[in-house]
Amino acid sequence: MRWEIMPPIDRTLANGIRFLAEPIAATKAVAIGFWFSRGSRDEDSASHGITHFIEHMLFKGTATRSARDIARFFDRIGGYVNAFTEHELMCVYCVVPAYHALASAELVLSLLQESVFSDFDIEKERSVIVSELLSSQDDSEEMAMDAALAAMYPGHGLSRPIGGTVKEVETLESDRIRGEYYEQFREFPPVITVAGNIDAEYFESFLATKEYSEQPQEILKESTDGIPYWQAGHFYPVSPFGQSQIFLSWPLEFERSGANWFAWSAINAIIGDSVSSRLFQTLREEKGLCYSVYSTFAVNRDSALWSAYAATPSERTVETIETLMTELESVRERGFTDGEIADARLHIAGEMLLAAEDIENRMKRLGRQHFYNGILYSVEASIALLESLHDDDIQNRVHTGFSRIQESLVVYTGKKWIKECRKLWQ
Repeated sequence: MRWEIMPPIDRTLANGIRFLAEPIAATKAVAIGFWFSRGSRDEDSASHGITHFIEHMLFKGTATRSARDIARFFDRIGGYVNAFTEHELMCVYCVVPAYHALASAELVLSLLQESVFSDFDIEKERSVIVSELLSSQDDSEEMAMDAALAAMYPGHGLSRPIGGTVKEVETLESDRIRGEYYEQFREFPPVITVAGNIDAEYFESFLATKEYSEQPQEILKESTDGIPYWQAGHFYPVSPFGQSQIFLSWPLEFERSGANWFAWSAINAIIGDSVSSRLFQTLREEKGLCYSVYSTFAVNRDSALWSAYAATPSERTVETIETLMTELESVRERGFTDGEIADARLHIAGEMLLAAEDIENRMKRLGRQHFYNGILYSVEASIALLESLHDDDIQNRVHTGFSRIQESLVVYTGKKWIKECRKLWQ
Protein backbone atom coordinates (compact mmCIF):
# COMPACT_ATOMS: atom_id res chain seq x y z
CA MET A 1 0.00 0.00 0.00
CA ARG A 2 1.33 3.42 -0.91
CA TRP A 3 1.32 5.94 1.89
CA GLU A 4 -0.75 9.00 1.06
CA ILE A 5 1.28 11.63 2.87
CA MET A 6 0.77 15.38 3.11
CA PRO A 7 3.78 17.67 3.64
CA PRO A 8 4.92 17.86 7.31
CA ILE A 9 3.32 20.61 9.38
CA ASP A 10 5.44 22.73 11.73
CA ARG A 11 3.67 25.48 13.65
CA THR A 12 4.06 27.31 16.95
CA LEU A 13 0.62 28.01 18.41
CA ALA A 14 -0.33 31.15 20.31
CA ASN A 15 -0.21 29.24 23.62
CA GLY A 16 3.39 28.16 22.97
CA ILE A 17 2.74 24.57 21.87
CA ARG A 18 4.99 23.52 18.99
CA PHE A 19 2.80 21.38 16.73
CA LEU A 20 4.56 19.03 14.31
CA ALA A 21 2.40 16.71 12.24
CA GLU A 22 2.65 14.27 9.37
CA PRO A 23 -0.91 13.48 8.22
CA ILE A 24 -1.17 10.05 6.56
CA ALA A 25 -4.43 9.04 4.91
CA ALA A 26 -3.63 5.37 4.30
CA THR A 27 -3.64 4.26 7.93
CA LYS A 28 -6.20 3.83 10.65
CA ALA A 29 -3.78 4.69 13.47
CA VAL A 30 -2.40 7.84 15.09
CA ALA A 31 0.75 8.23 17.20
CA ILE A 32 1.03 11.32 19.42
CA GLY A 33 4.14 12.41 21.32
CA PHE A 34 4.46 15.07 24.03
CA TRP A 35 8.10 16.15 24.33
CA PHE A 36 10.01 18.22 26.89
CA SER A 37 13.54 19.52 26.41
CA ARG A 38 14.58 18.37 29.86
CA GLY A 39 16.40 15.23 30.92
CA SER A 40 18.74 13.79 33.51
CA ARG A 41 21.66 16.08 32.64
CA ASP A 42 19.52 19.08 33.65
CA GLU A 43 19.15 17.86 37.24
CA ASP A 44 21.11 19.43 40.09
CA SER A 45 23.12 17.43 42.61
CA ALA A 46 20.16 17.12 44.99
CA SER A 47 17.74 15.78 42.38
CA HIS A 48 19.47 13.06 40.38
CA GLY A 49 16.84 10.71 38.98
CA ILE A 50 13.97 13.15 39.47
CA THR A 51 12.98 13.49 35.79
CA HIS A 52 12.62 9.73 35.45
CA PHE A 53 10.67 9.68 38.72
CA ILE A 54 8.28 12.35 37.38
CA GLU A 55 7.82 10.33 34.19
CA HIS A 56 6.58 7.41 36.31
CA MET A 57 4.32 9.60 38.45
CA LEU A 58 2.46 11.04 35.46
CA PHE A 59 0.53 7.78 35.19
CA LYS A 60 -0.51 7.60 38.85
CA GLY A 61 -3.66 9.66 38.53
CA THR A 62 -5.29 13.08 38.42
CA ALA A 63 -8.10 14.54 40.52
CA THR A 64 -10.66 12.94 38.20
CA ARG A 65 -8.88 9.78 36.97
CA SER A 66 -7.14 7.02 38.90
CA ALA A 67 -4.15 5.08 37.57
CA ARG A 68 -6.59 2.24 36.81
CA ASP A 69 -8.86 4.62 34.87
CA ILE A 70 -5.94 5.74 32.74
CA ALA A 71 -4.87 2.17 32.02
CA ARG A 72 -8.45 1.07 31.24
CA PHE A 73 -8.97 3.92 28.78
CA PHE A 74 -6.11 2.82 26.54
CA ASP A 75 -6.75 -0.90 27.00
CA ARG A 76 -10.42 -0.53 26.04
CA ILE A 77 -9.63 1.19 22.74
CA GLY A 78 -6.83 -1.24 21.87
CA GLY A 79 -4.11 1.41 22.05
CA TYR A 80 -1.24 2.02 24.45
CA VAL A 81 0.48 4.84 26.30
CA ASN A 82 4.11 4.94 27.37
CA ALA A 83 6.97 7.31 28.19
CA PHE A 84 10.75 7.53 28.31
CA THR A 85 13.41 9.72 29.87
CA GLU A 86 16.83 10.37 28.31
CA HIS A 87 19.80 12.54 29.19
CA GLU A 88 18.25 15.51 27.39
CA LEU A 89 14.58 14.72 26.73
CA MET A 90 11.45 13.38 28.33
CA CYS A 91 8.55 12.15 26.20
CA VAL A 92 5.07 10.78 26.90
CA TYR A 93 3.35 9.20 23.88
CA CYS A 94 0.41 7.10 22.82
CA VAL A 95 -0.55 5.05 19.76
CA VAL A 96 -4.30 4.69 19.21
CA PRO A 97 -6.96 4.06 16.58
CA ALA A 98 -7.49 7.26 14.62
CA TYR A 99 -11.04 7.86 15.83
CA HIS A 100 -9.78 7.99 19.44
CA ALA A 101 -6.92 10.42 18.76
CA LEU A 102 -8.51 13.56 20.21
CA ALA A 103 -9.76 11.88 23.39
CA SER A 104 -6.35 10.26 23.86
CA ALA A 105 -4.53 13.57 23.45
CA GLU A 106 -6.94 15.17 25.93
CA LEU A 107 -6.18 12.47 28.49
CA VAL A 108 -2.39 12.70 28.12
CA LEU A 109 -2.50 16.49 28.40
CA SER A 110 -4.46 16.09 31.64
CA LEU A 111 -1.66 13.86 32.95
CA LEU A 112 0.89 16.53 32.08
CA GLN A 113 -1.09 19.38 33.65
CA GLU A 114 -3.21 17.82 36.39
CA SER A 115 -1.35 14.89 37.96
CA VAL A 116 -1.79 14.73 41.73
CA PHE A 117 1.59 13.41 42.98
CA SER A 118 0.21 12.27 46.35
CA ASP A 119 2.64 11.21 49.08
CA PHE A 120 1.11 7.74 49.05
CA ASP A 121 1.62 7.25 45.31
CA ILE A 122 5.13 8.71 45.44
CA GLU A 123 6.21 6.21 48.09
CA LYS A 124 4.60 3.32 46.25
CA GLU A 125 6.26 4.28 42.96
CA ARG A 126 9.59 4.81 44.71
CA SER A 127 9.65 1.07 45.39
CA VAL A 128 8.82 0.35 41.75
CA ILE A 129 11.66 2.55 40.50
CA VAL A 130 14.15 1.04 42.95
CA SER A 131 13.15 -2.38 41.61
CA GLU A 132 13.71 -1.11 38.05
CA LEU A 133 17.17 0.20 38.96
CA LEU A 134 18.12 -3.05 40.69
CA SER A 135 17.05 -4.96 37.57
CA SER A 136 19.29 -2.76 35.42
CA GLN A 137 22.23 -3.77 37.61
CA ASP A 138 21.79 -7.30 36.27
CA ASP A 139 22.17 -6.03 32.69
CA SER A 140 25.86 -6.25 31.87
CA GLU A 141 25.64 -4.10 28.74
CA GLU A 142 23.76 -1.31 30.51
CA MET A 143 26.18 -1.32 33.43
CA ALA A 144 29.10 -1.29 31.03
CA MET A 145 27.66 1.67 29.13
CA ASP A 146 27.30 3.61 32.38
CA ALA A 147 30.92 2.81 33.23
CA ALA A 148 32.07 3.87 29.75
CA LEU A 149 30.23 7.20 29.91
CA ALA A 150 31.66 7.87 33.37
CA ALA A 151 35.16 7.34 31.96
CA MET A 152 34.64 9.38 28.78
CA TYR A 153 32.73 12.29 30.37
CA PRO A 154 34.07 12.33 33.95
CA GLY A 155 31.89 14.21 36.42
CA HIS A 156 29.49 15.44 33.75
CA GLY A 157 25.70 15.12 33.62
CA LEU A 158 25.95 12.91 30.52
CA SER A 159 27.85 10.33 32.55
CA ARG A 160 25.20 9.88 35.24
CA PRO A 161 22.65 7.05 35.13
CA ILE A 162 19.42 8.50 33.73
CA GLY A 163 17.29 7.08 36.54
CA GLY A 164 19.77 7.97 39.28
CA THR A 165 21.15 5.45 41.76
CA VAL A 166 19.13 3.46 44.26
CA LYS A 167 20.40 5.66 47.09
CA GLU A 168 19.52 8.86 45.20
CA VAL A 169 15.99 7.67 44.46
CA GLU A 170 15.45 6.49 48.04
CA THR A 171 16.36 9.93 49.39
CA LEU A 172 14.46 12.14 46.90
CA GLU A 173 12.01 14.21 48.91
CA SER A 174 8.32 14.17 47.94
CA ASP A 175 8.09 17.97 48.00
CA ARG A 176 11.09 18.24 45.69
CA ILE A 177 9.52 15.81 43.20
CA ARG A 178 6.23 17.72 43.21
CA GLY A 179 8.04 21.05 42.94
CA GLU A 180 10.06 19.91 39.93
CA TYR A 181 6.89 18.74 38.21
CA TYR A 182 5.19 22.10 38.85
CA GLU A 183 8.19 24.19 37.80
CA GLN A 184 9.55 22.24 34.83
CA PHE A 185 6.66 20.36 33.25
CA ARG A 186 3.12 21.34 34.28
CA GLU A 187 3.21 24.94 33.04
CA PHE A 188 5.51 24.51 30.03
CA PRO A 189 3.93 23.94 26.61
CA PRO A 190 5.22 20.67 25.17
CA VAL A 191 6.42 19.98 21.66
CA ILE A 192 3.64 17.77 20.25
CA THR A 193 4.35 15.45 17.33
CA VAL A 194 1.58 13.59 15.54
CA ALA A 195 1.73 11.06 12.73
CA GLY A 196 -1.23 9.25 11.23
CA ASN A 197 -4.76 9.71 10.02
CA ILE A 198 -5.73 13.05 11.54
CA ASP A 199 -7.51 16.21 10.53
CA ALA A 200 -4.54 18.47 11.26
CA GLU A 201 -6.53 21.72 11.36
CA TYR A 202 -9.09 20.29 13.78
CA PHE A 203 -6.34 18.81 15.97
CA GLU A 204 -4.50 22.14 15.98
CA SER A 205 -7.67 23.97 16.99
CA PHE A 206 -8.08 21.58 19.92
CA LEU A 207 -4.48 22.14 21.08
CA ALA A 208 -4.89 25.91 20.82
CA THR A 209 -7.47 25.84 23.63
CA LYS A 210 -4.90 24.69 26.22
CA GLU A 211 -3.43 27.31 28.53
CA TYR A 212 0.19 27.58 29.71
CA SER A 213 1.87 30.21 31.85
CA GLU A 214 5.47 29.64 30.75
CA GLN A 215 7.33 30.30 27.50
CA PRO A 216 7.79 27.73 24.71
CA GLN A 217 10.74 25.38 24.96
CA GLU A 218 13.94 26.20 23.12
CA ILE A 219 14.86 23.82 20.33
CA LEU A 220 18.56 23.82 21.18
CA LYS A 221 18.86 25.08 24.72
CA GLU A 222 22.10 25.40 26.66
CA SER A 223 22.69 22.96 29.49
CA THR A 224 23.52 24.09 33.01
CA ASP A 225 26.28 21.47 33.28
CA GLY A 226 28.24 22.97 30.36
CA ILE A 227 29.93 21.34 27.38
CA PRO A 228 31.29 17.95 28.43
CA TYR A 229 35.04 17.45 28.63
CA TRP A 230 36.18 14.39 26.68
CA GLN A 231 38.63 12.12 28.50
CA ALA A 232 40.76 10.06 26.13
CA GLY A 233 42.77 7.07 27.33
CA HIS A 234 42.42 3.44 28.42
CA PHE A 235 40.14 2.58 31.32
CA TYR A 236 39.45 -0.67 33.15
CA PRO A 237 36.43 -0.45 35.49
CA VAL A 238 35.95 -3.69 37.41
CA SER A 239 33.01 -5.82 36.31
CA PRO A 240 31.11 -8.45 38.33
CA PHE A 241 29.93 -10.20 35.15
CA GLY A 242 31.33 -13.25 33.39
CA GLN A 243 31.96 -11.56 30.06
CA SER A 244 34.06 -8.53 29.20
CA GLN A 245 32.32 -5.49 27.69
CA ILE A 246 34.50 -3.36 25.42
CA PHE A 247 33.84 0.18 24.17
CA LEU A 248 36.14 1.90 21.69
CA SER A 249 34.99 5.51 21.23
CA TRP A 250 35.81 8.92 19.78
CA PRO A 251 34.27 12.39 20.12
CA LEU A 252 32.87 13.69 16.84
CA GLU A 253 33.17 17.18 15.45
CA PHE A 254 29.97 18.86 16.57
CA GLU A 255 27.82 19.80 13.59
CA ARG A 256 24.01 19.82 13.43
CA SER A 257 23.20 19.29 9.77
CA GLY A 258 21.41 16.69 7.71
CA ALA A 259 24.56 16.04 5.72
CA ASN A 260 26.59 15.32 8.86
CA TRP A 261 23.90 13.01 10.22
CA PHE A 262 23.71 10.91 7.06
CA ALA A 263 27.48 10.85 6.57
CA TRP A 264 27.92 9.31 10.03
CA SER A 265 24.96 7.02 9.43
CA ALA A 266 26.78 5.66 6.39
CA ILE A 267 30.05 5.29 8.29
CA ASN A 268 28.23 3.52 11.08
CA ALA A 269 26.45 1.16 8.68
CA ILE A 270 29.73 0.10 7.10
CA ILE A 271 31.63 -0.41 10.34
CA GLY A 272 29.15 -2.02 12.68
CA ASP A 273 25.45 -1.32 12.20
CA SER A 274 24.51 -4.32 10.06
CA VAL A 275 25.23 -8.05 9.84
CA SER A 276 27.39 -7.47 6.76
CA SER A 277 29.39 -4.74 8.51
CA ARG A 278 33.12 -5.05 9.06
CA LEU A 279 32.95 -5.60 12.81
CA PHE A 280 30.17 -8.19 12.67
CA GLN A 281 31.85 -10.14 9.89
CA THR A 282 35.33 -10.05 11.41
CA LEU A 283 34.73 -10.40 15.15
CA ARG A 284 31.70 -12.69 15.07
CA GLU A 285 31.55 -14.53 11.76
CA GLU A 286 35.27 -15.02 10.99
CA LYS A 287 36.81 -15.27 14.47
CA GLY A 288 33.86 -16.22 16.65
CA LEU A 289 34.97 -13.81 19.36
CA CYS A 290 31.55 -12.59 20.42
CA TYR A 291 27.81 -12.81 20.05
CA SER A 292 27.08 -9.09 20.46
CA VAL A 293 29.07 -6.57 18.44
CA TYR A 294 27.92 -3.28 16.92
CA SER A 295 28.70 0.41 16.51
CA THR A 296 26.60 3.49 17.17
CA PHE A 297 26.79 7.28 17.26
CA ALA A 298 24.95 9.83 19.38
CA VAL A 299 24.49 13.59 19.08
CA ASN A 300 23.78 15.61 22.21
CA ARG A 301 22.97 19.33 22.58
CA ASP A 302 26.60 20.32 22.55
CA SER A 303 28.67 17.23 21.74
CA ALA A 304 28.69 13.96 19.82
CA LEU A 305 30.44 10.60 19.97
CA TRP A 306 30.86 7.39 18.03
CA SER A 307 31.40 4.01 19.72
CA ALA A 308 32.12 0.42 18.81
CA TYR A 309 30.99 -2.22 21.30
CA ALA A 310 31.71 -5.90 21.79
CA ALA A 311 30.94 -8.40 24.55
CA THR A 312 33.29 -11.37 24.71
CA PRO A 313 34.22 -14.24 27.05
CA SER A 314 36.78 -12.90 29.52
CA GLU A 315 39.57 -15.19 28.31
CA ARG A 316 39.25 -13.71 24.81
CA THR A 317 39.28 -10.07 25.92
CA VAL A 318 42.78 -9.25 24.69
CA GLU A 319 42.22 -10.88 21.30
CA THR A 320 38.95 -9.01 20.88
CA ILE A 321 40.58 -5.66 21.73
CA GLU A 322 43.39 -6.30 19.27
CA THR A 323 40.96 -7.27 16.50
CA LEU A 324 38.69 -4.31 17.17
CA MET A 325 41.55 -1.82 17.12
CA THR A 326 43.03 -3.37 13.98
CA GLU A 327 39.72 -2.96 12.16
CA LEU A 328 39.41 0.69 13.18
CA GLU A 329 43.04 1.35 12.25
CA SER A 330 42.28 -0.02 8.78
CA VAL A 331 39.29 2.31 8.50
CA ARG A 332 41.40 5.29 9.60
CA GLU A 333 44.19 4.59 7.13
CA ARG A 334 42.35 3.27 4.06
CA GLY A 335 38.75 4.42 4.40
CA PHE A 336 36.02 2.58 2.51
CA THR A 337 35.58 1.12 -0.95
CA ASP A 338 33.11 2.64 -3.40
CA GLY A 339 31.03 -0.53 -3.09
CA GLU A 340 30.81 -0.23 0.68
CA ILE A 341 29.58 3.35 0.45
CA ALA A 342 27.03 2.47 -2.23
CA ASP A 343 25.74 -0.43 -0.11
CA ALA A 344 25.52 1.82 2.96
CA ARG A 345 23.34 4.30 1.08
CA LEU A 346 20.99 1.51 0.01
CA HIS A 347 20.92 0.10 3.54
CA ILE A 348 20.01 3.42 5.18
CA ALA A 349 17.39 4.27 2.54
CA GLY A 350 15.83 0.83 2.96
CA GLU A 351 15.78 1.18 6.74
CA MET A 352 14.00 4.53 6.47
CA LEU A 353 11.40 3.16 4.08
CA LEU A 354 10.68 0.17 6.32
CA ALA A 355 10.60 2.31 9.46
CA ALA A 356 8.08 4.57 7.72
CA GLU A 357 5.59 1.69 7.91
CA ASP A 358 5.61 2.11 11.71
CA ILE A 359 3.39 5.00 12.78
CA GLU A 360 5.11 5.30 16.18
CA ASN A 361 8.47 5.57 14.46
CA ARG A 362 7.20 8.37 12.23
CA MET A 363 5.97 10.32 15.25
CA LYS A 364 9.27 9.93 17.07
CA ARG A 365 11.17 10.84 13.92
CA LEU A 366 9.44 14.23 13.89
CA GLY A 367 10.50 14.84 17.48
CA ARG A 368 14.09 13.71 16.92
CA GLN A 369 14.48 15.96 13.88
CA HIS A 370 13.02 18.93 15.76
CA PHE A 371 15.42 18.61 18.67
CA TYR A 372 18.38 17.78 16.41
CA ASN A 373 18.34 20.99 14.38
CA GLY A 374 14.75 22.16 14.02
CA ILE A 375 14.44 21.05 10.38
CA LEU A 376 11.85 18.47 9.29
CA TYR A 377 12.69 16.21 6.36
CA SER A 378 10.21 13.82 4.83
CA VAL A 379 11.46 10.28 4.24
CA GLU A 380 11.75 11.07 0.54
CA ALA A 381 13.71 14.27 1.22
CA SER A 382 15.98 12.41 3.61
CA ILE A 383 16.77 9.79 0.98
CA ALA A 384 17.48 12.54 -1.56
CA LEU A 385 19.86 14.21 0.91
CA LEU A 386 21.60 10.89 1.57
CA GLU A 387 22.05 10.26 -2.16
CA SER A 388 23.37 13.80 -2.72
CA LEU A 389 26.33 13.26 -0.39
CA HIS A 390 29.64 12.98 -2.20
CA ASP A 391 31.77 9.97 -1.29
CA ASP A 392 34.46 12.38 -0.07
CA ASP A 393 32.00 13.76 2.51
CA ILE A 394 32.05 10.32 4.07
CA GLN A 395 35.71 9.43 3.55
CA ASN A 396 37.02 12.71 5.00
CA ARG A 397 35.12 12.21 8.24
CA VAL A 398 36.64 8.76 8.61
CA HIS A 399 40.20 9.99 8.17
CA THR A 400 39.82 12.84 10.66
CA GLY A 401 37.27 11.40 13.08
CA PHE A 402 39.18 8.43 14.49
CA SER A 403 42.20 10.21 15.92
CA ARG A 404 44.53 8.13 18.10
CA ILE A 405 44.98 11.15 20.37
CA GLN A 406 41.27 11.27 21.26
CA GLU A 407 40.71 7.53 21.39
CA SER A 408 38.90 6.16 24.46
CA LEU A 409 39.03 2.45 25.24
CA VAL A 410 36.91 1.22 28.13
CA VAL A 411 37.22 -2.44 29.11
CA TYR A 412 34.62 -3.49 31.67
CA THR A 413 36.05 -6.77 32.93
CA GLY A 414 37.02 -8.80 35.98
CA LYS A 415 40.12 -7.92 38.00
CA LYS A 416 41.84 -11.07 36.77
CA TRP A 417 41.92 -9.84 33.17
CA ILE A 418 42.84 -6.18 33.68
CA LYS A 419 46.54 -6.96 34.00
CA GLU A 420 46.47 -8.88 30.70
CA CYS A 421 44.79 -5.93 28.98
CA ARG A 422 47.36 -3.46 30.28
CA LYS A 423 50.16 -5.52 28.73
CA LEU A 424 48.89 -4.45 25.28
CA TRP A 425 50.30 -0.95 25.83
CA GLN A 426 53.60 -1.87 27.51
